[in-house]
Order: sequence, then structure tokens, then C-alpha cells
Amino acid sequence: MDDPIKSYPAAIDGLVVEHDGGVLAVRFDRPDRRNALTDDMVLGLIDIVDVASSDESVRVIHITGTGEHFCSGFDLSLRGGGGEKPRTGATQRQMRWHINRLVPTMQQCQTPIVASVKGWAIGLGLNIALASDFVVAADDARLWAPFVDAAFTPDSGGSWLIPRLVGIARAKEMILLGRKVSGKDASDWGLVHSAVPDSELDEAVAALLVELADRPTVALGLAKQLIHSAPTSELESHLAQEGLALELSSRSEDFHENSRARRESRGPDFTGR
Repeated sequence: MDDPIKSYPAAIDGLVVEHDGGVLAVRFDRPDRRNALTDDMVLGLIDIVDVASSDESVRVIHITGTGEHFCSGFDLSLRGGGGEKPRTGATQRQMRWHINRLVPTMQQCQTPIVASVKGWAIGLGLNIALASDFVVAADDARLWAPFVDAAFTPDSGGSWLIPRLVGIARAKEMILLGRKVSGKDASDWGLVHSAVPDSELDEAVAALLVELADRPTVALGLAKQLIHSAPTSELESHLAQEGLALELSSRSEDFHENSRARRESRGPDFTGR
């Protein structure tokens, strides 16, 4: 029996989703809370990325925030005190089916993901940005992993993402000391793809989205998976994975379009198939 066709979730408070051409834009829309996330927003984002990964009309996913900030993390006011204290281990069990699904879903999605960051990117908001394939930040954006500052430990993959991007020393500075990193410094560290003046952010992101949407999506997605698997792969097994990816990408319509374009001395017109 064929797998059922996945569909995008119904409207979710705090998330605005727009599909324009090959770009699926997802915008956090709680500006009065610096776009802090609710349970429904987290689960909705997981579902949206999951569905978009198999939606052939989507060539690139763009994550951004309404107003002056990207995302201030999970809205802790929704975890207010009162009531009976949860039993030991409840948090760990709940995270498995909640925020701990988000970063793996983004990493496994073969559709490229771009985050445009201005203002604050804090906690879970920071991790969402760093799990994206490209982060373009405003020079004066502020990236902050405040977990230890609040006397608890990182969650949602922060202690996995940050060392891989900037190394152990910088990761300890960000996580153990709670250093707030500007967009410009984040670019210098390699934490984000690039940083530009705030007035140029929208233009820079738009150009990157067009560039990605025009590229051969099948090859791009397979190459993304190879990059993500490389740090934990042995060379021989990784070479085998490269061979498999090459076999798959060479069967794509875009591969054959590139061959035709070379014969005809013109630029290729990739369709993402």
C-alpha cells in the first residue's frame, strides 16, 4: 500500500506560512513576545518542515520572524508555576516527542533551509537558526544561549550544534559563560553564513533564496546529507554513500538538463526534479 500523502497542518496561532514560487516562507508571528514559541508553534514547525521536505514544489524554506526579533526561544511563561510538581524524568520524556524532534527534522530535510536573523535569537530560537543550512544575520543581531545563566542545561540540540560550528572553546564561551554574540562576530566565528547591515538584510536573504531555488534541488539535498553525515562516518563508508548519492543525482531531470545545456552552449534551466 502506498504511503498516505502528507499535508501541511491547519493554521497555527503564531506561525505565518506563505508559498511563493519555489520558496516556502515560515514566519514566527508573536512580536509582542519577541516571537517566543508555544507548544503548537514548535509542533507546527516540525510538521511544516517534514511535509515541505517531500513537496516537490518547494525548492527552499525560509524561516524568519515578525518585527524586530527573530525568536526569543520557548515562551517560559507558558510553563508557569502552580499545580503539582511533575514526577522525576517527565521533562526528558516530553522532550523526546517535542523540541527534540525539531533539529533532527531540519537536519534530515533535503530541502535547503535559510534563516534570516535580526534582533534576538535566544535559546530554542538560536538552535532553530543554527540548524538551518544558511543563516544570514544583521550585524547587530544578538545570538544568546542563556541556559546555564538560568541554572539549567542546554536543550533542543544546542550543545550539539554550537561546538560543531565554532569549536569547543567558543562553545564553552557561549554556553558556560552565556556570552551574547553579535551577528558580525557570529559571522567572523563561522557560527552564521554571513552578516550584513540591518538595512541590507532583506535584500541579501532574497538573493540567497533565489540562488538556492534556481539550483538542482535533488543534487543539493543529497549533498547536504553527505555533509551532515561526514563528521561521524568512516572514510570507506562515506565514499560508498557518495557513490550512492552520485547514482541517484545522475538520474534526476536536472542532471540531464545540465548535459543538454552543455551540448547547446547555454545555461541550464533547473526545475528541481
